[in-house]
Amino acid sequence: MSSSNQRFIEALQTCEIFKGVEKSCIEEVVRNARVERYDSKELVRIRGDSCEELLFLVEGEAFGLFTNPEGRVLQIDHMFAPKLLAAAVIFSTDAKYPVDVETVKPSVFLSVEKDFFVSLLMKNEKLLRNYLQYVSDAFVFITDRFYEITMKNLVQKVCSYLVRLMDEQNSSTVTMYMSKEELAREFGATRPALSRVFIELERLGIIEMEGKRVAIRNERYVRDYAEFD
Repeated sequence: MSSSNQRFIEALQTCEIFKGVEKSCIEEVVRNARVERYDSKELVRIRGDSCEELLFLVEGEAFGLFTNPEGRVLQIDHMFAPKLLAAAVIFSTDAKYPVDVETVKPSVFLSVEKDFFVSLLMKNEKLLRNYLQYVSDAFVFITDRFYEITMKNLVQKVCSYLVRLMDEQNSSTVTMYMSKEELAREFGATRPALSRVFIELERLGIIEMEGKRVAIRNERYVRDYAEFD
């Protein structure tokens, strides 16, 4: 066995999917994998590419990036070896990579055919259970990540609104003219989500609220966040 294959086996042994799985199973995966090597800042896969494989990052690190229609790039994930990419979409009806995958530094990936991996899952209960847990964890991570991004955008909108009120009223203590329900509609958010933003800002000591009256205690924070891009 080559030294590089031995490194790949040792890397996969520490991957969540293969924890507690026999070494012979991992050796079989490496023997049947296609090795892909990339330099720094190279695109490995592009959002929308067909995902009919299991792609393991075995050396290096990569970003999962999403570019919106305005060209703004959002970093969804920072992936370190060893890691299976796109675990939650591989067996979907229309399996496509959900984000661009770009290397941070020279990296090595192993591409494993889906049908071959399914045969391993059918023969190895431990591997199957690990995979199901991995997929579930991936789903929880991505929903938490998008919640964080969405909330950050909403915090930005709230801070921009407060800055506008401070400038209009020439005071760090302002009166909101709209109810939270009206503000939520203007921001394209739910009222509970908007309320959570105000509660969090108050908990952090950024603002103090009494009805529609808002005292901004940390004006620098509010202005910086309003200008965040």
